[in-house]
This record gives sequence, structure tokens and C-alpha cells, in this order.
Amino acid sequence: MRKVIATIIKEWILLRRDVAGFMLLFLMPAILIVVMALIQDAPFKDYQNLRFDLLLADNDHGRLAAEITRGLKQSDNFQVIDSVNNRPLSDSALKQLLQQGNYRVGIVIPAGATAEMVNTANTVANQIAEKIGVGKLPAREARSNKYVRIYFDPVSRPTFRMSVNFALDKLITASCSNVLIDRMSKLSGDTASAPPTEDFRKMFSGIGIREEALNDKTKDTAHINSVQHNVPAWAIFGMFFIVIPLAGNMIRERDERSALRVQLIPNANSSVALGKIFFYTLVCMVQFALMLCIGLWLLPVFGLPALYLGLHPFALLPIVLCIGLSATSYGFFIGTLFKTATQAMPFGAISVVILSALGGIWIPTDIMPAAMQKLAMASPLYWGLDAVNDIILRDNKLSGSFLALSVLLVFSILLWLVSLRINKARTHSVQ
Repeated sequence: MRKVIATIIKEWILLRRDVAGFMLLFLMPAILIVVMALIQDAPFKDYQNLRFDLLLADNDHGRLAAEITRGLKQSDNFQVIDSVNNRPLSDSALKQLLQQGNYRVGIVIPAGATAEMVNTANTVANQIAEKIGVGKLPAREARSNKYVRIYFDPVSRPTFRMSVNFALDKLITASCSNVLIDRMSKLSGDTASAPPTEDFRKMFSGIGIREEALNDKTKDTAHINSVQHNVPAWAIFGMFFIVIPLAGNMIRERDERSALRVQLIPNANSSVALGKIFFYTLVCMVQFALMLCIGLWLLPVFGLPALYLGLHPFALLPIVLCIGLSATSYGFFIGTLFKTATQAMPFGAISVVILSALGGIWIPTDIMPAAMQKLAMASPLYWGLDAVNDIILRDNKLSGSFLALSVLLVFSILLWLVSLRINKARTHSVQ
């Protein structure tokens, strides 16, 4: 135990000598978290809280066009633009503006769209009237060229296109429902009994879809945001970059022959290894705690939401401990495996980037191909992020992360044992 404590003290002295390098361990992940949270804030909102300019060319000037325009203007997501330079938008002008990339989405309501909607409502009303023996309304064959057209800037993402399509379809459906009610009322000859539009909407206000949290005790976290993803994800990423100072110190000790003097002490290898891993694991935990503080108090200064730590925040302690152990064990393995810093530094840094990409740090694993999703399980960052998400997003207790913690511990122990084996073989070859 004295050897372990002595190693921890020695590593602290070495790290303290390089204050700039020590501060970079905390400063660079902090800057990374702030930058990534800011630039990914808009994509993580999924266009729910953003406002877009929407071009509208109204060639119909009827009821359908009026209700679509009113619905879009009442929405918090769209700023309707129906004229440019005090001239109403035409189809060609709308397409040209989109092609130039000045706007992202445009809608064209063709002439006769309202008449086609009324004709369709009359046809449906007549089918109902035929069964109950009521008179008919004038109707004709449907025309297939009166649909509302929607155009997008070619660079628009599929999620944005789907969101706008859904919003427009909802407005058209509501307008058609109102017209059908009017047609049915006209058939019955009692237009006074037709419910006003607002009352009609209130009748169906209890029918629909509303997203709610899985846990009644959970605060409002209906939509994951950039803070909830980026803070734990990039904090774990930063923890694994402990490979650089750890491996660098180990190689420097071998070059300076101080490692050889330690190896001459009986049974010192395992104690020194434990001391190194415990010390750098503590550094990783402090690093992670600092990143959480940034999410809690610094990011809200930039207008981002504060980090939510879940219902059981103290369950993060053993999880962060296991992640730190796996990160330092990996660094110890890299420092043991390679003979020079020129070999270890590039491999360690690039391998951490690869493991983070596989583990869902850059993009969620559930949108990866099936083969890549299976391969992601080979990354310790995948299990670390999954365990953290269990606590802060799913509001689970520590018991729900047993599998992830087990994988991280097995990963750490295996790398540590393999490193000791390599180091022992290298010592024998020197002797």
C-alpha cells in the first residue's frame, strides 16, 4: 500500500511540474463542450423552437388558402412571406428564390384549390346523405392537379422537410374537416346548428397526441437538447484523452531509466501500476465533475438550458469511477505497448477519436447501420455514455447500469493485466 501511495504522490509531483499541460486536461474539454453545445443547439431542437421564413404564392384566394395562411401565421415556427418588393409572389419567383438559397421552403396554392376541396366535401356529404335519404349537393369528378405544392431549398434536410410537410398536412386536414361540417349542415337545411370553428376545435381538443415523461417525478425534459447530449458525451471523450499524459509519462520514465530502477524493487510493478491508475482515475473524475459544473452553471449564461442530472445524481459517482478506470487502463496499456512517444501519441489520440465515433459521441448509435451498431459495443465510450444516460435521461437507478459497469470493469482489468504481462516480458528481455 505504501508503494501505491508513493506512486500517487510521485505522479502528482510530475503533473504539477507541467502546470500548462495539467490545465489543458481541464480547459480543452471545457472549451469543446461549450463549442459543441452551442453549434449543435439548433439541430437538437429538431426545428421545434426555431422560426423560418416561408414563401407563399396564393393563386387561389379562397377559403383553403385563407385558412392555410392564417394557420401558418399563427404558428411559432413560420414567418409567412407572400410578397417581395411589394409584389405578390408568383410560382416562378418563389422557385427562383429557393433555387438561389435565399429561403428554405415555399408553398404554392393553385387556383381552384378551394373549389376542389368544396367539391370533395360535397361528394363525401352526398355519400352520407344517400344512406339517410337526404338531398344531394352539386358535385363533379375530382381533379388531380389542384393539390397544394410545397418546394424546398435543395440543401434542406429530410427532418426539416418532414416537419413542414406534417404541419401543412395538418392545416389542410383541419380546413377540409370544417368544410365537410358546413356541407353536412347545408344538407340538413339547418345552418344555424353548425358549430362555430372555434367550438368545433374545442370538441376535439381532448383527442390527439401529447408527449409526456415516462416518470411522473421527472422535470420537463420531453426533448433531448444539445446540453443533455454534449456535456456527458464530450466529458467522457475528454476523460479518455488522459491517454496522452499517462502514456507520455510512462515512456519518459523508461527513457530516463527511472522505470528500470522501480523494476529492480521486488514486487513493485503491480503496486506502481495501481498507483498510476488510481491517480489518473482521480484526475478523470475531477475533470468530469468540472464538465458537469459547466453544464449546470456556465452554459445557461450562453442562453442554453441547464444540465439536468436526473433523479439519482449521486449514482453518477460509481459510473464515473468505472469510466475513469477504463480510460486510465487504456492509457496505461498504450504507454506499455509502445516504445516511443512518436508511436504512442498519434495512436492514442486517433484511437480515442475512433472509439468515440463508434461509441455514439459524435452521432447517436441508433442511426448507424446495423453492423456498426454491433461494432459500437466494442467501444468503452459506448458503455460509459449509455450508463450516464441511464441516470440523467432515463432517470434509472444505479442497478439499471449493472451491465455497462460490468463491461467497463472487465475492460479495465483485462487491459491492466495485459499491460503487466507486456511489461514483465520486456523486463525479462532487458535482463
